[in-house]
Amino acid sequence: MGSPYDYLELCSKLVVMGGTFDPIHLGHLAIAEAVLQQFKPQRVLFVPSGQPPHKNAPSTTAEHRYQMALTAICHNPAFDISRIETDRAGDAYTIDTIKQLRKICPTNAEILFVIGADALLEIESWRSVAELFTLCKFVTIPRPGCSDEKLKDCIALLQKNYNAQISLLEIPLLEISGTDIRERLAKGESASGLMPRAAEDYARQNGLYHAVAPDLGEAHFTWAKAKLKRHLSARRFKHTLGVIEASEKLAEHYKADVNKARWAALLHDCAKEYSTAKKRALCHHWNIPLDPILETQIDITHSLLGAESAKRDYYVNDPEILQAIRYHTTGNKDMTVLDKIITLADFIDPYREDYEPLKAMRKYAYKNMDKALAIGTKFTIDTITSKGGAIHQWSSDALNDFEKNGKR
Repeated sequence: MGSPYDYLELCSKLVVMGGTFDPIHLGHLAIAEAVLQQFKPQRVLFVPSGQPPHKNAPSTTAEHRYQMALTAICHNPAFDISRIETDRAGDAYTIDTIKQLRKICPTNAEILFVIGADALLEIESWRSVAELFTLCKFVTIPRPGCSDEKLKDCIALLQKNYNAQISLLEIPLLEISGTDIRERLAKGESASGLMPRAAEDYARQNGLYHAVAPDLGEAHFTWAKAKLKRHLSARRFKHTLGVIEASEKLAEHYKADVNKARWAALLHDCAKEYSTAKKRALCHHWNIPLDPILETQIDITHSLLGAESAKRDYYVNDPEILQAIRYHTTGNKDMTVLDKIITLADFIDPYREDYEPLKAMRKYAYKNMDKALAIGTKFTIDTITSKGGAIHQWSSDALNDFEKNGKR
């Protein structure tokens, strides 16, 4: 088995991006991109710290900060990440990290360490600073509150006293604040435009920073309901409330998990009002394959996209809930009780305007759920075929099961 750092053994020019990354944000990535363009290293290495000696303890564990950073940078072929400080016990000193990298990289490798102007002003308080300047070069980035004149004087002094090699990164001042992001997430607000979406998803799905823990509890439900209401039309949200009401009653009657039923009901149509273009784009982006019928009847995918959105945007990870959302439109073979409850609740929502089979479906809803679903599914299939539309195999399979089970 190779070394966990064998990817650095042939790296001749390395830029090191250290920091707490609590959380990683777009400012960090902008700096890494600027360094890549200006200095053209073979690799930009992100090194999330364990416990930084010059700062208060981070808000989250080293492992969570490492995983957040990993999700944010893995798409870029020039970026990579190291656990050197994540796995180190005690305070994380830069000198120790650079020494370890020197042992891994080729003897003549050029190592550049990225440092904020504010940190550079205090670098003489760092451990073994004189030795550090012999082991790597520095790239400093501008910071708000640090004047160009003050920074240049600092660089000149360090060059004189330590023969330091320090370059200025040509990049506009960046004022994205990790504190601001943490406060936004704590309020349940979006960090869009401030941090990578993948990192924000990781933070929310793991209960980092924000007050609403993704636990399917009452606070989580209230938050998700309020968020959904902002994004749906009044008519669609009223329908959603009706499906919640019907699903709770059906779940109680059929002795299913009421909380799971109301969650699936809440989010069953969360992607329904996306535009056609957005549905197609998200199917591609989220790797949802489009067979010929889904390709031509793209609106059907709102249930598949809804399951993904429930996970990504509302932080619901329960597989039973996600499956119930995924198949509430088409049905499928071997549906679970929860799957059937959400599909039926969608059909018999108490706020729905009357349509041909509604009365019969409501009649059988609490007597024979499969028979009620067979009536509704057959009506849907007949309506589609009368207009020349094709029927998805999932719907045909579901109808066969409903008709078979409904006769028992």
